[in-house]
Amino acid sequence: MKKFLALVVALVALFGLASCGGGKDEVLESKDKAYYTVGQFNGWGDGIAETYQMEAIKLSDERIKDLKGKLKGVEVLYIKEVVLPAEDAGWENTFTIDGEEVTFNGNQAVKVVRTAKDDKDSIDFWAQAKESGAITNLTPDTLFLPKYVEENEAGDGTWADNPFAKEAGTYYVIFAEKGKGASAVRMMGLIKK
Repeated sequence: MKKFLALVVALVALFGLASCGGGKDEVLESKDKAYYTVGQFNGWGDGIAETYQMEAIKLSDERIKDLKGKLKGVEVLYIKEVVLPAEDAGWENTFTIDGEEVTFNGNQAVKVVRTAKDDKDSIDFWAQAKESGAITNLTPDTLFLPKYVEENEAGDGTWADNPFAKEAGTYYVIFAEKGKGASAVRMMGLIKK
């Protein structure tokens, strides 16, 4: 009888671990979507190419260790290293941030494009955009993310404006999602390398 009870306890413990993922740290890859980093730095649409495809990672990835607390519960997590050059792109955007006018050079613009996994021409959205819904800014110290609004009444942008790195440099672009459809939560950040 003791052996039987020990077996039952072991099975219950095994099923309990399996139901909560067994404590495994899994790569959080989308089954049907691919993600790319784009901007002036790589020719926008030209960046929707294998060279700029983001890599699915685990929540324990050392490159995002400072963001782990903000990423709890995410189902999809991607990263890509990019260089946003200091050279003048020939265009800029100015926004009002905390009452001050701030100008960003075009080479500091960065977006994430989501496509069907096996069809890079099947684009779901360029985040942030009307199609992506609002994006949560994971790194407000390094990334300016315009407000998700239709009209730019306060000077701080709309969903149609580009996100910008606050300065040129080498970054890890982070993109995460949890949930589906209209209730999905999407997050973006820039970690300075």
